[in-house]
Amino acid sequence: MYSKLEYQDLVLVEANPQQARITNRNSYMSWGYPMLTIDEYIDREEMLANNEFTSENFKAWILIPRKDNTNYESYSTSNNSEPIIFSQCETFKRKTLITISPGQVKEATCYCITALFTPPQYRHMGYATIMTKLLNDKLKFEFKATFSYLYSEIGPDFYSRLGWKIFPHKEIRFKVDNKFLAASGDSKMIVPINQSNLESVVNKDCEFIKKELMKLNKKSIVILPTKPAFDWLFQKTKLYSRYHASNEDPRLFGAVILKGKNENEEMLERFIMWNHDFNENELLIVRFRSDSLDMTRLLIQQAMQEANKFQFKQIILWNPDLSLFNISKDLNVFDGEVVERTESLPSLAWYADDDDNVDWILNEKYTWV
Repeated sequence: MYSKLEYQDLVLVEANPQQARITNRNSYMSWGYPMLTIDEYIDREEMLANNEFTSENFKAWILIPRKDNTNYESYSTSNNSEPIIFSQCETFKRKTLITISPGQVKEATCYCITALFTPPQYRHMGYATIMTKLLNDKLKFEFKATFSYLYSEIGPDFYSRLGWKIFPHKEIRFKVDNKFLAASGDSKMIVPINQSNLESVVNKDCEFIKKELMKLNKKSIVILPTKPAFDWLFQKTKLYSRYHASNEDPRLFGAVILKGKNENEEMLERFIMWNHDFNENELLIVRFRSDSLDMTRLLIQQAMQEANKFQFKQIILWNPDLSLFNISKDLNVFDGEVVERTESLPSLAWYADDDDNVDWILNEKYTWV
């Protein structure tokens, strides 16, 4: 049984490739088993860590003993290049827009913290708390981040004590119904989102987001949806589809509803983007933009058709704008319910100044990694 090391005996460092493999081995039983073998899981993690989104934006972090503390040798393995890891996590650097004042918006940098994990033998010893505090300081003071955010799987209390503020976490859950298999509305007005038009959809969405943010009076932030981030998400899905789907890889990422017959006109006031979760048998709506109740229904119908294609049981939409849903009607038509999540609780630590009274706009599933 190891004795507990104190704060001053520990250091948070960026994992090198060999150490990153150790972190993946550590977390395999919690996040990879039994869907993947350990080799498949490690290969997946290494592949996802080496694409456009992650190549310069991703870091794995490990909490290890300082080499100059008196107990270092007792915590080292026979190969000193492979340290004992007390706790571990990952960060993704992302672009964000922030309102400075009405009509003024600036682009800044934030970090998503994810994959926080402490090996079972080191739990309940305070290591996760120490790692989180050290990472918080590093992001705030060394990396000059505007804020960091995470999604808590352990309730609201732990991260709230350490400076992350919980934000709203409602979702709509729709049961998938095969009565929506047939297309509705004018099919000529519905354009599938695929690899050929994904970038144009995302870029136009970012233009709309900036214009909308400039109209706000209160200090607000939005994490920008970018094509590399979506590519990373869809790549992850396709890797899982190899093991779970009898169908071919998903090829549709969503749908746009045109205002007119011309696809090139400014038509991106209504579209939906989704991701396939083969582990949970769900279709996740990762980005949703509608401008009316009728368009909302048509967009959800597109999701129903896609979910039916893969025999999914449920469709999930995070933090919807409920003004775009006729709750009494739509939830009956689609067999849906609005609930508050008890997992993946959005939490944000504000670093830019002393006033953390900030609104998080578009806290949708695309921000999760």
